[in-house]
Amino acid sequence: MVACALKLGRRLSDKLGLMQFLACHGGLGRFTGRRLLFETTVENAGRLQLRHTGPDAILFSELLVGEEYCCLHKLSFQPTTILDIGANIGLGSFYLRSLYPKARITGFEPSPSEFGILSANYADWKECVCHSSAIGDQDGIQVSFAVHPDRTGGQHLVSEGGAGDWDEIRVTMRRVDRLIEEGAVPLPDLVKMDIEGAEVAALTGFGRYLSEVRAFIVETHSPQLHERCLELLQAHGHHILFDDSPRTAAARILLSERRV
Repeated sequence: MVACALKLGRRLSDKLGLMQFLACHGGLGRFTGRRLLFETTVENAGRLQLRHTGPDAILFSELLVGEEYCCLHKLSFQPTTILDIGANIGLGSFYLRSLYPKARITGFEPSPSEFGILSANYADWKECVCHSSAIGDQDGIQVSFAVHPDRTGGQHLVSEGGAGDWDEIRVTMRRVDRLIEEGAVPLPDLVKMDIEGAEVAALTGFGRYLSEVRAFIVETHSPQLHERCLELLQAHGHHILFDDSPRTAAARILLSERRV
């Protein structure tokens, strides 16, 4: 964690601030809940905003300290257009910027609290735009979405069982193929997806473009969904570059690249 803070912080104050933030995650301090702004060493993503909270610290640890998406180094090309579906506050996008500083990134995050931080981060990053829509297999409809103020990630579409102890809001669902055809987003080279069980629906919403996107990195959330994602991607010409064993009871990551 110290090495990550030293690497990402631009000034001494930024390095120390990140170390203090991560120390709280390690139980060596208390989270204040305030918003933090750091100057970073990442090209074209020089400023990063976080909330001084446990959920943001968990995401920071997973994505930037643990480098959950390090398998992207297996790609045979450098992406120039990226969709980040389930962008949360933008830490996944920030990691992608560290790998591909010239890439244009479009993020999607339906949760209002997370979208507020995401918007602030993207406003400081060149060639990044974000939308508050959910991504799925239907277009333009209103759907129920569950959010929780005290949990990291996990925001999800509400099934017939209801939202439980989560807050339920209404958001607009969009299909990616419609967005591409409208010119709202470019045809991406790479899609990063972490959407808590809606992976198959989102992939279906790419329509014919599923065979044109060059690569997907997808976090799946059940063995059944994982197998279905594998089937869909392989059926559309994708070769599986990385297919890890479950890191929890359900979650795992797969990386695919379309054969050309």
